Amino acid sequence: MNKKFMLTLLSVAFLGLAGCDGDDGVDGAAGAPGADGTNGTDGTDGVDGASLQIVVDRVYPEANDFRGLTYARVGDQAGKIYVSGFVGTDDATRMAVVGRLFADGTPDTAFGGDGFVEVQATTELSSSDEQSLGVAELQSGDVVFAVNAAEATGGRSIFLFRVTPEGELATGWGDADGKAEVVFGYADADNADFPGDSVQDFIWDLQVDRSVATDRVVVFGNGSANDGTRTDTDRYITRVVVTDTGIETDATFNGGVAFSFDAGGLGLGDNQRRGIVEADGKIVASGYNNLGDGIRHHVMAIRLNEDGSMDDTFAGYSDEENLVAATPGLAVFNPFQVDGGFAEAYAVGLQESTNSYVLAGYGGATGSGFESSFGHQSYVAQDMVAFRTSTGVSTSQDLTFGDGVSGAAVIQSEGKGFPSSEDRARHLVVLPDGRTVIVGRFGGVPAAYVLTVDGQPDTGVFGDGIIELSSPSVSAQFFGAALSPDGIRVAMTTNYDANGARLVVIKPGN
Repeated sequence: MNKKFMLTLLSVAFLGLAGCDGDDGVDGAAGAPGADGTNGTDGTDGVDGASLQIVVDRVYPEANDFRGLTYARVGDQAGKIYVSGFVGTDDATRMAVVGRLFADGTPDTAFGGDGFVEVQATTELSSSDEQSLGVAELQSGDVVFAVNAAEATGGRSIFLFRVTPEGELATGWGDADGKAEVVFGYADADNADFPGDSVQDFIWDLQVDRSVATDRVVVFGNGSANDGTRTDTDRYITRVVVTDTGIETDATFNGGVAFSFDAGGLGLGDNQRRGIVEADGKIVASGYNNLGDGIRHHVMAIRLNEDGSMDDTFAGYSDEENLVAATPGLAVFNPFQVDGGFAEAYAVGLQESTNSYVLAGYGGATGSGFESSFGHQSYVAQDMVAFRTSTGVSTSQDLTFGDGVSGAAVIQSEGKGFPSSEDRARHLVVLPDGRTVIVGRFGGVPAAYVLTVDGQPDTGVFGDGIIELSSPSVSAQFFGAALSPDGIRVAMTTNYDANGARLVVIKPGN
């Protein structure tokens, strides 16, 4: 543990990205924004963990959360990093923020004057308002980022903001505040028709659809059920066309309305998480559901065709068919149920080398007090779990992945002397060579995991495939992950911390 903690500090020192903090002086008058600078050159490579190199580790006081993250691909901005999240440590001060950074982590002052733009979607307050978990660079070069915001009705709605490469809200786009509402089951104006107390929509991910030349994006999230009777939460996926004046729900997707999914018609709270849009326009979404006492959380992955219909060439299996029927386009599984455990998926990525999808999240390899049938440790706190499922029709997830028996990769910190036994996966990227980099937390410490193609820890990275990334100032876990366009670097960003938002960039090597 100490070796890895020291590596982070040494890498930062070598790169000249962090110095001793002094007291800030009084701000001077703001000068006019300077001309757009060029991308900075790469710093000296940091200390190796085998072939791994940590090349950026920086904390930004301009934000307290950076769960939205993507690399730029268009024009002069290509290779830069877009982040989104929020700034503020309480409900009254919180505002959404979007930023652009050079590849070395330096804020790009040609974007908004200091590299960051703040917006406020609504004036209402709640514990989860003004949060942004998704940012996407449009193919036209502008940027859209999503904000979850409180409404006067007591509910929560999703809004997109559009920002130019100069960091200005796009003129004439959206409403008077520059935002456009994403509609799942109910638009805010129709919330009175909801049979429950208030409509609660929440976006988890935002992805550009590059299967067409026009600007359209796919939104992944949760929202209140839209059948006029139920008040539970459903999963939602919708595709919107970004126009010069706002957004329009794509008429060619699911009949012009958002796709929704209610697991088994059971009235359960469905949990959508992050997703991907493939080159042909197919959409894959991660997520999970709690199917009840003794059955617990199950991974649920969905693949949609380009037209928004369930893809009958994918999966089609459920290990709880009496609760959630085996359905083409749907994968339902929890390999730990036999031992009282549970499984969730927070992210998914395409592993092109095997024509499969890797899913990662957290769960319990056993229930509390149970022994594992697969050789894992008994559960103390959340375990990092990952799985693989074929892109084609199948009867289960890939049982050769991970432990080779249950089809699960499980990493546990129990008994290793960490601050806690909590291990989580929040996001992932699949490298061009088929390895997977998973970001989250290990033993309560911010961390990333590197798995081989078949889901074993990559022992070429510190001997155990785990990159522990403690910070002296920010203890938040990693929640965002993005692969650079050249496939060489992985950026990762943190969720809420009162001391700021953090970016780490690694070069996994071979």
